[in-house]
Amino acid sequence: MEPANRPTRDRFVLLDGLRGIAAIFIIQRHAEDLLGDALPSSYLGVDLFFALSGFVLAHAYGASLSEGRISPFQFMKARLLRLYPLYAIALALGTAYYIRMYFAGVPVMADEYVIPNELALSFLTGLLFLPSPITISFNAALFLVHPAWSLFNELVANLAYALRGARATLRQIAGVLAVSAILLVVAALQFDRLHAGFRWHEMYAGMARVFFSFTMGMLIYRYRRRVPVMRPGQSLLCLALLIAVLAFPTPRDLRWIFDLVVVLLIWPALLYWASAIVPGPKTAAVSSFLGTASYAVYVLHTPLLDWAHVLIPGITRPEAMPFAGIILVAIVVLISWCMTIWLDQPLQRRFKAKVLHGRPATQK
Repeated sequence: MEPANRPTRDRFVLLDGLRGIAAIFIIQRHAEDLLGDALPSSYLGVDLFFALSGFVLAHAYGASLSEGRISPFQFMKARLLRLYPLYAIALALGTAYYIRMYFAGVPVMADEYVIPNELALSFLTGLLFLPSPITISFNAALFLVHPAWSLFNELVANLAYALRGARATLRQIAGVLAVSAILLVVAALQFDRLHAGFRWHEMYAGMARVFFSFTMGMLIYRYRRRVPVMRPGQSLLCLALLIAVLAFPTPRDLRWIFDLVVVLLIWPALLYWASAIVPGPKTAAVSSFLGTASYAVYVLHTPLLDWAHVLIPGITRPEAMPFAGIILVAIVVLISWCMTIWLDQPLQRRFKAKVLHGRPATQK
């Protein structure tokens, strides 16, 4: 998931809106006891994140990498520094939560209790932004910060992009898309859907998801419409299509087909369409706000939800649903926006000046 932190004039603002809405749907998926059953297709927002990242990184770094103005090492250092600060906060909050649950003797998922050795091991590997060598029993994931599986996969795709992807020929891009599409079909058939990639035995599915969508985003950037057009009505249609897909009540026996159609066809078409549109002022303002908060929402929402359950025990009462959940989602988005504006963006300005330009950031 490529965080949005550039000035509005240098951003595809409608893409920010797509990213922000998809992030909110991911919250809904992880807050079933507050908002009701997870929407069947909401996990497909992650594939859209990958496609958006390919597009945005091609915009921000493609020319610099292909022309040798920055090295692959500089690019990867910039990417890691871009993701790490908010991830580190999420790791600290998540680890503190699991420690609290261990000493309270309370299960954290179904009947699974925190196992100290697993917690210590996954914390150490998490500090290195690496998956745990074992799937963690008490959260059924590879990272204590559950969404970090996709961030790790994306960093792998980023490395491939830095080493070759920015200069890849159309034939090479087509080869990557073909191989990853075949693996997506295999994964969809094996798991009956594309909600896979966050456990070791699913790793190939996660890599297929990121390499297909990230590469498609990069390709769409190459062939995008060069001059976006102001079309407020179409911008609303783009956002409505996204919501309709993520909320679509896919029948279980058709889910694997639906997922493949969305990832292989609908998301690329939506990205190409939305990248050519300038939204109206109100839609742009909302999109910019949601895009600014989106990365923090994605990486912080699970520990924030976990701590909300600890600090407000009555939040899961049936009579509070879904109002408590809606309020909590709004609070998570607001906290995420504030942390991005007041903490992460100042850090990123310093990092970018130092890593990419080799000079200290100007003090203001």
